[in-house]
Amino acid sequence: MAVPFTPVEIDAIRANTPGCTDDLIHLNHAGSSLPDVSVLDAQIGHLRREAGIGGYEAAEETAEAEAAVYDSIAAMIGGRRHEVARMEHATAAWNAAFWAIPKRPWQRIITHDHDYGANWVAFLRAVEVHGVVIERIPSDAHGQIDLERLASALERPDDIALVSLAWIPTNGGLVNPAAGVGALTRAAGVPFLLDACQAVGQLDIDVESIGCDALSATGRKYLRGPRGSGFLFVHSRAVERFAPAHPDHHGAEWSAIDSYTFAPGATRYEYWEHNHAAWPGLGAAVDVALRLGVDRIQATIAQRAKELREQLVERGMSVHDAGVAKCGIVTMTHPTLDAGEVVSRLATRGVNASSTFLGSARADMEARGLPSLVRLSVHCTTTPAEIQRAATAIGEI
Repeated sequence: MAVPFTPVEIDAIRANTPGCTDDLIHLNHAGSSLPDVSVLDAQIGHLRREAGIGGYEAAEETAEAEAAVYDSIAAMIGGRRHEVARMEHATAAWNAAFWAIPKRPWQRIITHDHDYGANWVAFLRAVEVHGVVIERIPSDAHGQIDLERLASALERPDDIALVSLAWIPTNGGLVNPAAGVGALTRAAGVPFLLDACQAVGQLDIDVESIGCDALSATGRKYLRGPRGSGFLFVHSRAVERFAPAHPDHHGAEWSAIDSYTFAPGATRYEYWEHNHAAWPGLGAAVDVALRLGVDRIQATIAQRAKELREQLVERGMSVHDAGVAKCGIVTMTHPTLDAGEVVSRLATRGVNASSTFLGSARADMEARGLPSLVRLSVHCTTTPAEIQRAATAIGEI
């Protein structure tokens, strides 16, 4: 097991993070985290170059550096360069994979109650477009996806379009057993789409061990990268099995007047136009995570989150985190105030937090009778002193 960062190491990480100040306690890393200064330098430097010599010219000048971002991402997740596609954000990445997976009428989309609201909207749209059926796998006694129930559902693999799983849902602190799901889907030969938007940068990832066919991610959360950046991993075994729904002339070559040919690897999911400043910014964020060690980031986040949960309970708050393994997202309710009011009052005390409502995770929150939750998310930049101050502020309101 990796060891958490020492106080001296955390101070060094914070010194390179402009948002880490004595006046602000940022507990909204699951929303949008605080970037390292190298991320800002990469973005701003490219924007200045675009302004100085032109956008096309700046892109040509940095083509080699842009290409290196794929290598960094592949190294971070245990994949290969040609399995990584550049994306604008996690939703674009997830949708690119979801709509590429073949679907037939009456096939099942298997999901878990914790899947994200945006994904559920896509499921419902697929019901209308493809005539598929949504099958919900309930949670087990620990609140995570019930692997025994999933195994039973997979006994008829021919009538399953895919299994979709939110590795770390938007609410509840849960880390779903992604590798357990991957083992079952691989054995059944069923496509497995893993939403890792809140796992990448927080968990040490090996896509081969997980066994997913596609993995979607964003830059703005635990990777501490730019907003408007993300990536999609598509395993080599799935590249020819799936077909992008909306390719352009970058993702596919217009090879004859009446035909096209998909680009090799995951590039077929990309569009020619993209934010040339955000992509190197994302690369810088990935390089920071690799340099620090994602395993140690994970250990530090787990330690801080445990401290926060304990201190919230001591102050009379109800913590609603589920699962055998828990992440850096801590969700709670106040005895008398709704989530929006708690978040608003914390903001006046210099504490950033967020709230989760029904539309983000309706299946889970309705089942648990939770109309809203306060979401407090820590990172390796969070200090024990900040945990103490934030918990005290919550107790005071």
